[in-house]
Amino acid sequence: MSEQMHLAIVALAPLGDKTPVATQNLFREPGAQGSPIDNFIAHTNAINKLLAKIEGEPEPEVCSVVLLGYLSAVETFFRTLLSRLAHTDVVTGAMLGEKQITYAVAVSRPKESLAEALYEDSFASAKELTKRLLEIGFKIPAAMEADLKEYDNICHLRHCCVHRFGYLGTKNAYELGIRDHKKLIGHVFSTTLSDLTKIADALQEFVKQCNNHLYKFVVDRTIDIQDRKDGSFEWNWEWKWQSDKKRFLPYYNLFALKATKPSTPSEKAMYEAFKAANQTKVTAMAARKKKIEPA
Repeated sequence: MSEQMHLAIVALAPLGDKTPVATQNLFREPGAQGSPIDNFIAHTNAINKLLAKIEGEPEPEVCSVVLLGYLSAVETFFRTLLSRLAHTDVVTGAMLGEKQITYAVAVSRPKESLAEALYEDSFASAKELTKRLLEIGFKIPAAMEADLKEYDNICHLRHCCVHRFGYLGTKNAYELGIRDHKKLIGHVFSTTLSDLTKIADALQEFVKQCNNHLYKFVVDRTIDIQDRKDGSFEWNWEWKWQSDKKRFLPYYNLFALKATKPSTPSEKAMYEAFKAANQTKVTAMAARKKKIEPA
């Protein structure tokens, strides 16, 4: 006796109506690409424009989508910056040279974008972000501890939106502060436009600070490496704009904000500030160079 099929508890579309999603048709060439910080500002501005079209306060689902968009822009900033830095900065490239990636990833990427494969990992927590930055020798300064904590809190909100459709879970409640969030477990993420603006502003300031600190760290390190006795890297800054322009511009172009106001000062102005900020090192190096040069 053949078994009877159960009556479907949920109606399904007829099989003939199912058309596979052609994922290869769902992407297009991006527009003109600026520096990572330029792109980040452009991405967040695009989300802001969508949010501005909403009348009244946004529904919880919209709040979740907007939050995911903002944090996706942050992750893309760090991923793009660090992958480009691997090509721009010889020290960063050397430090990442021993980082392992899978063979499948290595053979599937063109040479120009292989460095980006190093950063398929998530940046969606303070711990993960800190770990990625330590791989290039950078430690987020103590002055940014409060901002890093704020970033981490926003990441926990994101976790609720991604994995629980906005509902607050126990783990995230503990991370956000169980005393203030215990009674909110099981509640859904829902904010006002004002709160979403505060989140966007906090993320934008956090990214800008990281961009500034990373720029200072990387360009200052080029002097420290040159000043090492073992001669591992030869940078040979000449401390004349015309001589150093070609070497300095890749760093400037990687970190500079050009598309929005207030924009980064000119290339030469930033070079002169870089030189002035390291004047003590510059003077000591010049003196050492003079001693070792043949008469």
